[in-house]
Amino acid sequence: MFSTKRMMIGAALLAVGCASVESTTRTGRIHEVRFAERMTPDNLRVEPGDEVRWINERSSPVTVEFLEGALDSVSCERGFSKRGLTNLRGAREESTTIRPMDSASLCFTVAGTVTYNARMESAVAGGETIESGTIRVGR
Repeated sequence: MFSTKRMMIGAALLAVGCASVESTTRTGRIHEVRFAERMTPDNLRVEPGDEVRWINERSSPVTVEFLEGALDSVSCERGFSKRGLTNLRGAREESTTIRPMDSASLCFTVAGTVTYNARMESAVAGGETIESGTIRVGR
């Protein structure tokens, strides 16, 4: 029963994304990053306008963090905040926390490389695992 419910929730998540954004700003291609035991894949190559969707399949929240300015050139976003917080180095962080069985999406429009960190609870009590990801936009 759990796996059936999980599949139904997953299907509902896939149907949402940045669907409300005008088609002129999106290519229609969706690339998924899934959080289960690990983040997979950790490197993506996408074209401008492609949507990147982070899906949390874990039983605990996952926080996805970008450095300052990473979200300045997106044509769609769902679940992210451009407001961000200032870190110890004085740079603004742009992040979101994705609840279990939920997702967040971005459409990148400018060629370049964007890196991010994913913070996940670890098996060690009170511990945290941080995995890095890279998105290469364009050729």
